[in-house]
Amino acid sequence: MQICRKNKGYSIIELLVVIVIIGIITAAALKSLRTVSDTVRTEKTKKELDQLAYAVAGDPNLTSGGGRIDFGYVGDVGNMPPNLDALVSNPGGFATWQGPYLRDDYLPSSGSSNTEFKIDDWGTAYSYAAGNTISSTGGGSTITRSLANSVNDLLRNPVAVTVTDINKYPPGNIYKDSVVIMLTHADGAGGVATRTKNPAGDGFVQIDSVPIGQHTLQVIYTPQDDTSTRKVVVNPGELAAIEVSLFEPLWGTVPTTITGTLIIRPNAPGSYSEIIASGCAANWQCVDEAISDGDATYVESILGPWSTDTYELENTVLSGIIDSIAVFIRVQNTGSGQLAQTAIVVNGNLYDGTTINLNACSTYTVFSTTYVTNPETAAGWTWTDINNLQAGVNIKDSGRCTQVWVEIYYTP
Repeated sequence: MQICRKNKGYSIIELLVVIVIIGIITAAALKSLRTVSDTVRTEKTKKELDQLAYAVAGDPNLTSGGGRIDFGYVGDVGNMPPNLDALVSNPGGFATWQGPYLRDDYLPSSGSSNTEFKIDDWGTAYSYAAGNTISSTGGGSTITRSLANSVNDLLRNPVAVTVTDINKYPPGNIYKDSVVIMLTHADGAGGVATRTKNPAGDGFVQIDSVPIGQHTLQVIYTPQDDTSTRKVVVNPGELAAIEVSLFEPLWGTVPTTITGTLIIRPNAPGSYSEIIASGCAANWQCVDEAISDGDATYVESILGPWSTDTYELENTVLSGIIDSIAVFIRVQNTGSGQLAQTAIVVNGNLYDGTTINLNACSTYTVFSTTYVTNPETAAGWTWTDINNLQAGVNIKDSGRCTQVWVEIYYTP
């Protein structure tokens, strides 16, 4: 017997279910593809933003001899580029422009209208207005690349220079006007500027508003035309501190025997205690360590007028002729507009060192003031003077000091 069976097709409901499932799978796949595509575009755009940032302000990873050698457009011109086009073509016939500053994969060929370097991976133009950031908005959310903490960190940094002779004597008030310090850097308008200053009697001078880059420093002792020339590297938002020793014994007596060095540190409170202690019971204990402990212990001034801390120092039983002394402080900023000075107390009178601008000292930095003679008597130092000496720090507005010490240079 033959059994006949009737074959049935898919019902409309079944077909609809299958279509819906296929649609869901397809939508999920497309969404996954879009996510992958957006991720790739995001990462590629971030790399492009890095390259643009390096073109503007240099690549900090390019170094030689332990120092940075690449400062981009800002390092050559001394100003922010007016637009991204200035990274590949000279914006005004600037003599100091050394571009193009972009890598080959973004560099338009000569005469080309290629603008790929100015758009993100979604085809949207990057946002840049001669400020501190470059941004991409093509992906629906903003991706921002900062060039530095601020434009001031790129254009307005301090350079501190301390000048001594070969025996580490500063020029003093008699010879300070005979020392000329010349710093040459890009002027921001396509040329170069040479800033000229004389140091204070302790040999210290600070030149502010210097753009990042490698600049030329000359120190000239005019009576003998004795000139020292060197390169100064100015990094974003940092103080460039340079010590220059000229080639002859110009300002101090040449020791007839080997000169000794004695270091003495705080060991008790002094006449002034106006700064807040942190991490220790007494102010002097915050700054007495032989090796800096950074922010573990420090004294800090917070937004106000000049505040002073001075400390008694360890006594000594040494003998010999004292050539000079130097007062050292290790300080950093904690805000803006802050200033610092070394401080000593002699016979009850306070004497301040040269004013130091701490704006770019985001890390602890050492400064010093050298005294060839006792400022109270204008005569050479005696060991009694040393045993009665106090040393410390003055701080205006917000800043910290983590170390104070005195070095005594003497001939046994």
